[in-house]
Amino acid sequence: MQGIAVGRALDLTVLKGYRDLIYELEKMFEIEGELSTPNKWAVVFTDDEGDMMLVGDDPWPEFCKMVKKIFIYSSEEVKKTGTRCKLPASSFEGEETVVSMDSDHRSDA
Repeated sequence: MQGIAVGRALDLTVLKGYRDLIYELEKMFEIEGELSTPNKWAVVFTDDEGDMMLVGDDPWPEFCKMVKKIFIYSSEEVKKTGTRCKLPASSFEGEETVVSMDSDHRSDA
């Protein structure tokens, strides 16, 4: 999975929360159990302003309204940039996997 940019759509309206999201991402990329523990990978997203933040930091309904793209980066890459603040997408280099949120797949909840 390292270094692969993949464009896939995910329907957030069928998910109940972050646990379901992580499960679906693990299933989608055949990495069951690897995203549930933050040792190897970190899941981040870009919002409507282009800022990059950690998945799980916002309430689920708010996340569903503002997410544009989801990225899976190595934990080391996220640690280099700082994990508790807004992160510009350009600050990440190296390994990533991208899951795109098309407008008709986003939740209005």
